[in-house]
Amino acid sequence: MDPNLWDIMWAVFAAAVFAAYMAFLVIVLIDMFRNESLSGWSRTAWVVLLVLLPFLGSLAYLFAHGQTMALRNARGYRPDPGTTGAAHDPTAQVASANELLRQGAITQEEYEHLKRHSLREASGTFPTDAPPGPQGG
Repeated sequence: MDPNLWDIMWAVFAAAVFAAYMAFLVIVLIDMFRNESLSGWSRTAWVVLLVLLPFLGSLAYLFAHGQTMALRNARGYRPDPGTTGAAHDPTAQVASANELLRQGAITQEEYEHLKRHSLREASGTFPTDAPPGPQGG
């Protein structure tokens, strides 16, 4: 029996819906592992739910984390500013060193060294992966 046009159109439509569904599952899985608010156990539970009940699990994740999922996508796959971004911000590094100086955890000389290092790292005068050496004159 030869397939007619409607059978072909139905097969193409079903394949497109299936591809979209699979893409949605992949997006949910990617977001699940980017979500910093989820612990390891909760990620495991979500993955088990997605494996056992993929359609209901993905909808449940969307309802539970849909708003923050949209925010993470709007940020452009960058981590929260308060988590790891401060390590590369010279202003935050100098403020942190100043706080350590105020608490007496470091000396004035160490504070000046950290401040110079942060500013040089920000300006790119030496590679960031090289340990800071003694500063000359």
